[in-house]
Amino acid sequence: MSRDDARSEVYAAELSATAGTSLEVTRTLDELRAAATRITHSPWWPGVDVAVVAARADAHSSRARYREGRIEVRFGAGQKDMATLIHEMAHALAGLDAAHGALFRRAHIDIASAAVGAQAAKWVERAYRAARLDIAERCWPQPSAVGGRDEHGRFVV
Repeated sequence: MSRDDARSEVYAAELSATAGTSLEVTRTLDELRAAATRITHSPWWPGVDVAVVAARADAHSSRARYREGRIEVRFGAGQKDMATLIHEMAHALAGLDAAHGALFRRAHIDIASAAVGAQAAKWVERAYRAARLDIAERCWPQPSAVGGRDEHGRFVV
């Protein structure tokens, strides 16, 4: 078994939760930085500092990595959206060693709530449960849900 054997199942669950929502709308790097700052400057945030930085033009995947005392989030081509930011911020909250395991999944649900609202968190949680993926107990303060929906039921940030 690999260290990250749930990765493909997590990606599939994420896709089922966010496909067709405004979470997949391309954002500017400044918009993504502002969203990350709102999360990390919230009273409940227990994690390390997070920097959203530009990726190489030829980068094909997004990633979070520990560098110089903080987590750097870099976006791959075509992935500058809230869904990707929420995923990478979940790595920052759970810790990079959590990979895509149960603690990451708890962090993913909580970051979705903090970033765009409780409804997004419910969709992510339902997708994980439908895929029969365990979700760890929260080991950080419960975040406050933000965000909402527009007149068409789409998430707004």
